[in-house]
Amino acid sequence: MNTDIIKIYDDFDKNKLNNFFDNLIQFVNKYESEFQKYTSLDYLKSIRRFKSQDFILGHSDDNLEAGIFFYKTKVEENREDICNQVAALIWALSAYMIDEVCPVCSESNMRLTVIAGESDPIIKFCDECLYTGVDGKYVEIKEELIPASKNLVKSYLNMK
Repeated sequence: MNTDIIKIYDDFDKNKLNNFFDNLIQFVNKYESEFQKYTSLDYLKSIRRFKSQDFILGHSDDNLEAGIFFYKTKVEENREDICNQVAALIWALSAYMIDEVCPVCSESNMRLTVIAGESDPIIKFCDECLYTGVDGKYVEIKEELIPASKNLVKSYLNMK
């Protein structure tokens, strides 16, 4: 597992995010039994089917190069850390960040998400304080959120 993820990290190229993302998904599928121990099953079920062409990748303020360098130094930790790193990278790459600051904490821009298995409504999500909102109003969400697809993001942006 460690050798495989180091290879993926070593092959990271910010100009080839599709390849990197698809390699992360293949890694999740290869080590599904490990991910089942440490990742929400709804999130895992969703990300196993993710394909790079279904998302607008890398649209956030995340410094992917620094993150991957940091993760490479932590790979020897344990399998749980690797699973959490990969799940976090998949989120950081695929959850589209809009130019709207969280109305609660003002610490992060909002990401466009949906409830796993659904495509409506688009839910704005804050990585920092976990605020969730629909149409400018706070909503309590108990279900697992996943990144909104490319088509949903484009529809949202066209409505603005």
